[in-house]
Amino acid sequence: MSSNRDFRDLGGADPWKLLGVGRDAGAEEIKRSYRRLSRDHHTDVGGSADQQARLNRAYEILSDPNRSAGYALLLQRKSQPPPARKPEPEPEPDPFEWNTGPAPGSPPPRQNSYSAPRQHTAPRSEDPYADPHQAPPYRDPYTAPRYEDIHYEQPPTTRGGLSGQAVAALLTVVLCQPISIILAIKALRTIRRTGQRGKTLAWLALFLDLAVIAFTIYGRILTTT
Repeated sequence: MSSNRDFRDLGGADPWKLLGVGRDAGAEEIKRSYRRLSRDHHTDVGGSADQQARLNRAYEILSDPNRSAGYALLLQRKSQPPPARKPEPEPEPDPFEWNTGPAPGSPPPRQNSYSAPRQHTAPRSEDPYADPHQAPPYRDPYTAPRYEDIHYEQPPTTRGGLSGQAVAALLTVVLCQPISIILAIKALRTIRRTGQRGKTLAWLALFLDLAVIAFTIYGRILTTT
């Protein structure tokens, strides 16, 4: 486990101080101090569970030489003050700054006797193009209808003519029963979707197909026996 995680779990506390031992304490001394403090701070005797957890973590750290050495180094780094920030150097003076004035013994600069004429500021008047009557804010008179205000009217069902598949299924009963069954099933699906007539013919074709198939099977059974 990393020293940073140990430091975070203990909240930056010193594990040697938590167990009441010195930095040079041996393993037996650390164990005796840990057991004594665990009995005093155990939850069964009214101790704090957080304090007991901190004691356990401190004992784990000090029982491992690598973890205790890493934690001691981390404590040393945390205790050191941050390095002082080096002040920024001041900017060097401009060598030409002292020579910006007139040379010694030179005549004073000529002052301009001409002054610009004073401008006459006219009083501010209202904008002649401004409309004194402001238009009211635009409001859309159209309001989208709500869902509950829309009345849905189901279009009337248009019934078609007689289903050709139902007629074909009835005509092919004697010729080929499997084809007749397929045509009858397709006719029933089409009739249910489009509302055509011929539902009775399709069911009649299915009934006759089943009857012919059953009669054929029964005749073969009698022939074999």
